[in-house]
This record gives sequence, C-alpha cells and structure tokens, in this order.
Amino acid sequence: MIYAVLLIALLTGYAAFLQIRLRKIQKNLKELIVENDRQTTQDNAKQDGNIYFKTDLDFNITYVNDNTCKALGFGEEELIGKKILGTLMEDNEANKEKLSENLRQIINNQATINTESVLCRKNGEKILMRCRKRPILNEILKCEGISYLCRDISETSVLRQKLKDYASRDILAADILNEDAFLKRFEHDFDLNKRYNNDFSLIVIELKDIYEFASRGIDFDTGDRLLKAAADLCTRELGGSQNIGRFDKTKLGIILNKTPREEAAQDAVKLQKMIIADIRKLNIDAYNAEMFVISYTERKNFNDTADNMLGRVRRHIATALKNREYGIKSSDRK
Repeated sequence: MIYAVLLIALLTGYAAFLQIRLRKIQKNLKELIVENDRQTTQDNAKQDGNIYFKTDLDFNITYVNDNTCKALGFGEEELIGKKILGTLMEDNEANKEKLSENLRQIINNQATINTESVLCRKNGEKILMRCRKRPILNEILKCEGISYLCRDISETSVLRQKLKDYASRDILAADILNEDAFLKRFEHDFDLNKRYNNDFSLIVIELKDIYEFASRGIDFDTGDRLLKAAADLCTRELGGSQNIGRFDKTKLGIILNKTPREEAAQDAVKLQKMIIADIRKLNIDAYNAEMFVISYTERKNFNDTADNMLGRVRRHIATALKNREYGIKSSDRK
C-alpha cells in the first residue's frame, strides 16, 4: 500500500515536471517562431525590388512591406485587412481555385511552394510575378497564415517569348518559319479548321531545280538570294494573315486558313508570275526562271489528315520534278 502511494506521488510529481517543461518549451518555441518571423520579415523588407506581404488563412492581407506599396501603387492602409482578391489579384474563379489549392498544399505539407502569379497595380496594370509562398506557423506548429515573396518576371517572360519566336524563324528569311515551326503550325491549323469544318488550303512552292541551277551555274550566294527573294515575296503578298515557312530545304509552304481551293488557285497564279519576275532580277534568263513547281491542295473531308494533305503535295511535286513539268500543278488533279 505504501509503495502504491509512493508510486502515485512519484508519477504525479513527474507529470507536473513534464508539464512545466512542456510549457517552457512551448514558450521558447513561440519566442523562437516570433523572432524568426520578425527577422524574416525584416530581411525580406530590405531586399530591393522584392514584394513581400502576408495573409491569414482567409486571404486577408495582414502585412505589406514598403516595396509592395511602392511597386503596386497602394498605400498600406488600402491593403491591410483587405482580401488579396480584388486588391493585389484579380477576383476571378481561376485565382480563387489557385489560392485554395496552394493553401491546401502549404497546410498539408507545411512546405514552401513556388508559383507564377499575376499581381495587379492600383491602376489596373498586371504584372507577372514569381512568388515564393511559405506557411506562417504558431507555437504548436499549426499554419495560421501565408507569407508571399514575389519578384517581377514580366521582362524575363517577354525575353523568353522573343527567344522562342527567334528560334522558330528561318535562317535565310527571318519573316518566315523554319521547318520544325512550320510543320507544327500546319498541323495545329489543320486540326483547328477541321474541328470547325472551315475551308483550309495549302500552297507549296518547290524551288529545287531553279535553286540548284543558280547555285551551280552562278554561285551559292545567288541560290540563297533566290530563296530569300521568293520567301519575302510570299510574306509581302500573303503573309499578313497566313503562316509561311520553308521545309525540305527548297519548299516554301503557305498555310491558307479559312480559304477554299478556288482562292488558293488564284493565289498560286499570282505568285508564279511575281516569282518569275524576281528571279529574272538575279540575271537568270526567262526560260530557266520558270524552273519551279507550285502545287496546291485543300482539306478533303473529316477523314483527311494533315499528314495526308502534305503528302499529296509532296508526291505531286516529286512527280513534276522527275518529268520536268514546271508551273502550277494541282495536287488533286492531273
């Protein structure tokens, strides 16, 4: 009995000791979290150009640094206590879903996530930002808010797009697409016009024989100038609303969206005469200036494919070159 009483007393004392230690640890942890949060806030506030702010779990703004107000044109009083949607972000369903999904990830994993977000200036202008989002934890390590550290990447995004556009351009004629970009665009436009049952045509100008004649008979520079002159002509005449590219080295393709076969035929006739005139300017005689083939075709039906359509033109051109039959040749009729 005495042992039982002593055991209970010991256990009670040990439990009291553990309770005191737990409270002390919680206090120290809370002070550590507060100090860490204060230091993080101060460090982020000092970083030039960075936008730093906090929200609670309902996305009410609880803190903004000076850079946020300066960069976005708001006063601090215009943001503190306000919803992030409708102030720093456009209030729409896409942003609501994105914020909610980010919150779930942060709460479930208690981890930092990086996203691209569009923030709004007070004047309505939108800025593309790279945002680092971190959980704000309380003394029991429960998430009670989110901190946002954002950097403007609008210029980077523009430069990235310019590099992408540059990489898609042809090396000889910068205003037309290279082979890879052209074939991807052709397949994309074919599928789009097929989906909406629009007219869709393709013109291909094969300059292989006249190019080889110029390159071997005159010089390679003249051959390249010939290709560039034809590409520039096509761009000038049809490039405003159409996509033009070079493929198979000496073929110029012109994608004719929402264009019936009859219009493609008319464009082919116009281009043939103008290309001959430009070739003559390179000191090539009238007979040899006609050594190229123009073929055209249209999307047939819902069973037609982009590969079949392009294949018809390639086969017809190959036959025409083999027989030295220059001029305008429809890929659909002999």
